[in-house]
Amino acid sequence: MAPDPGPGPAAPDPAALAALAVALLRVDPAGLGGLWLRARSGPVRAAVLAALGDFGARLHPAMDDATLLGGTDLAATLAEGRLVVRAGLLAGDRFTLVMAERCPPGLAARLAQRLDAGGAALVALDEAAGPDEGLPSALADRLGLFLALDGLVWSELPDLAPDPARLAAARAALPGVATAGAAAALTHAAAAMGIGSARAVLLALACARAGAAWRGAAAVERADLETAARLVLAPRGLPPAEAEAPPAPPAEPPPPDPQDGRETEAEALDFPTELLVEAARAALPAGLIERLAAGRAARAAAGSGAGAPRKGQVR
Repeated sequence: MAPDPGPGPAAPDPAALAALAVALLRVDPAGLGGLWLRARSGPVRAAVLAALGDFGARLHPAMDDATLLGGTDLAATLAEGRLVVRAGLLAGDRFTLVMAERCPPGLAARLAQRLDAGGAALVALDEAAGPDEGLPSALADRLGLFLALDGLVWSELPDLAPDPARLAAARAALPGVATAGAAAALTHAAAAMGIGSARAVLLALACARAGAAWRGAAAVERADLETAARLVLAPRGLPPAEAEAPPAPPAEPPPPDPQDGRETEAEALDFPTELLVEAARAALPAGLIERLAAGRAARAAAGSGAGAPRKGQVR
């Protein structure tokens, strides 16, 4: 029998959530893809960016493919009499920074292609200037983590930079973290929130694995699923009034062998879907889910560029 899930999750401390998001992205940048950082320019945003470390590049919307992706340096080739190839700004494993409002569809498509190929993680700055200005859908679907810095005060921030020794240990442990039952729990939570993207569930699973590794645990547990719901599923969900009803729960599994009192990992993670949904919605400031949903609708109506997710005819 699954354990009693206990009381519902409380709203997280915004500063602690910011520090955790930075740590998880540092643990598994390739698996999470990057960070959608919704905040105005200021010392709080600067502190988060500083905690992420050095950036390989800050992208300008007018950059051409050769600058972004690399290629033959024609001037150097002619001058030296041999083929000279320059690496693009997206090469390497350091974070890349882009302004969400200044990211045209063409650049968004190239960045999405790079993320799909396992390139450097991306940090997209969204200053929330208006509902029709924001992160293009092609990138919003691929950046695993979302962080809004509303209400945070710089003087009250803790040190956001992860401890180097703990970070190294988490990276080493990440490949061995067990995830039995986690995918099913996150899939049910995503469906209950009206999220139709399979990529969202995979990113949430990567977040849960990184969370377990950061805690030093051998397997994903309830706390890691709640973290994934807050940082990955929350911004992708529909407002409660628009989200579809969750699917009927599956049939009860057969009782465990009375000769074996141990629970399986899947049973240990089998707690009500509504707790994950509650954790996700409690993580965002009041009204932000509605504003994010309105922004997605506005950008979809205007055409958000190649790579945007399409809703299929069959669920």
